[in-house]
Amino acid sequence: MTEGYDATEDRYLRPQRAIKTMLRMARDVLSFRREASIFVISVMVTAVTGVLYPLALGFAINEILRKNTVLLLLYSFSFFMIYLVHFFSSRFMTISSTSVAQGVIKKMRDSSFEKLQKVPLDFYSKVRTGYLISRISNDSESISDFLTYQLPQVISGVITIAISAGIMFYLDLRLAAFSLAVLPVLGLFTFSLQGRVRKNYLRTRRTIAAITGNLAETIAAIRTVKAFNAENEAARRFHFLNMDNFRANLTASRLSSSYSSVIRVIEALGIILVIYEGSISLISGEITLGILVTFVTYIQQFFNPVVQLSQLYNTYQNSLVGASRIYAIIDSNPENDTGRENIEHFTHSISAKNLHVSYDGSVALQDVTVEVRKGERIAVVGRTGAGKTTLTNVILKFKTPDYGEIRVDLKELRDLDTKKYRGIIAPVLQEPFLFNGTIFENIKYANEGITIEEVERIVVQYGMGYIFSSLPNGLYSQVGEMGRNMSEGQRQAVSILRAFVRNPEIIIMDEATAQIDPQSEREIMNAMKMYSENRTLILISHRFSLITLADRVIVLDKGKVVQEGTLEELSKQPGVFSELYRRSIKQQRN
Repeated sequence: MTEGYDATEDRYLRPQRAIKTMLRMARDVLSFRREASIFVISVMVTAVTGVLYPLALGFAINEILRKNTVLLLLYSFSFFMIYLVHFFSSRFMTISSTSVAQGVIKKMRDSSFEKLQKVPLDFYSKVRTGYLISRISNDSESISDFLTYQLPQVISGVITIAISAGIMFYLDLRLAAFSLAVLPVLGLFTFSLQGRVRKNYLRTRRTIAAITGNLAETIAAIRTVKAFNAENEAARRFHFLNMDNFRANLTASRLSSSYSSVIRVIEALGIILVIYEGSISLISGEITLGILVTFVTYIQQFFNPVVQLSQLYNTYQNSLVGASRIYAIIDSNPENDTGRENIEHFTHSISAKNLHVSYDGSVALQDVTVEVRKGERIAVVGRTGAGKTTLTNVILKFKTPDYGEIRVDLKELRDLDTKKYRGIIAPVLQEPFLFNGTIFENIKYANEGITIEEVERIVVQYGMGYIFSSLPNGLYSQVGEMGRNMSEGQRQAVSILRAFVRNPEIIIMDEATAQIDPQSEREIMNAMKMYSENRTLILISHRFSLITLADRVIVLDKGKVVQEGTLEELSKQPGVFSELYRRSIKQQRN
């Protein structure tokens, strides 16, 4: 049975339990000690002042009935001062909560992005990019809203309820018991809906992630969409995902609305009980009018936080789901890098023995034994799917073999420090990725310290000036998003120059000239021929013109090494290579 994407995502990004997520988020909040301290103090002051002024109001009413103007003025002034302190503490609470919330979100996003740089490449073949973007952007915004606006109300509400309950019991034990009689009903109702609320908000987060993923994919492939007149199909897919998100949010909203409505009914029931019992106590002379007014005000103040908490419960569940999804990224398994051995230079060889590599049970390489000596230029050829790119992925430590060994300078590859090892290698891929910016900015990505003059000298030295001659601003020309302002040859030239400025000892070219014009290919071939002198070059190509650079050719077929030798030797032998060679010559003639 085929695994659904949600199950695949949960396997690679394991969701956390709610209580664990809540405690972890609390630790993140408390890590900002100064801001969190100001926040806690201001919340407590806001809550305390909020429950004191009804008491001052009740005392003032009693003094009115007694016609005591001195105490009336005193209680009135107290009421004003309490309100003033309440105003300023509320302002400090808002400022500090915003500071804490943005700090927590920044920390989460930084940690998520750092972890995404460290996960293995297999991770990206399973988890969709748009879904990751949604977790870091959309889910973090739900947390930001909760921490900035809802959390202060939650904490303040809990403190208000505790103090209000204490004062109510102090004023009248029997009346307080009547007012709190509805709380078990409220708690039972909230607990019964907890699972449904969380499940609904998890669905809304997943549906918005699907929309983000579809947008990212469609915009990136807009040329293909237009070329195949697939605009209507793209719109249909987006409409389907958007409708799914609409239904998920509508379901969550209906549940939230029903929840709030029931809570209001419970609140009304509590107030009716208090007014009825309080009126009887007032008529019998057990309490004064001021105490009754104070008590009724406290009941309203008591239930307002309860109602707010019930309404915020949905927001809390939404943010809890969002936090869990972000923590899942932070906790994802990094690249399995146990290597600690240093490697400053490539001095001997890369040798592989009995390599076996598979992807989800499908064999890519089986019993492959090859050796690449220092200073050698090796070409790896074969039909599509023969395992050529898999071999380079193993050499780059992008893919771990199922079994077999691979050694660099007689040391096990897995024992080498990955950063140090990759520092002596530069890959040039078939589809080079260019970042939005200038050509120079993309080239110096591999060497931040290089100057524009040094790059221009390398361009001239290796005869690649022709490729950029049509650009009005030279190396300062904008490449556009993903290099869309440039030709295939220009994009590949930037990728090769990016490798050159790194000054690597090993260069791996994976179908680097497969999609460029013959003139650009000649320029790149000449550049590679000059640059690879005294360096180790591993070429993967279908273009036999590029294979002429190689000292030795390794032929792969169905994941196995089937031939090995020089270009001249293999072209005369029957087998896979001669078949591919004849086909290439025929295509060039046609």
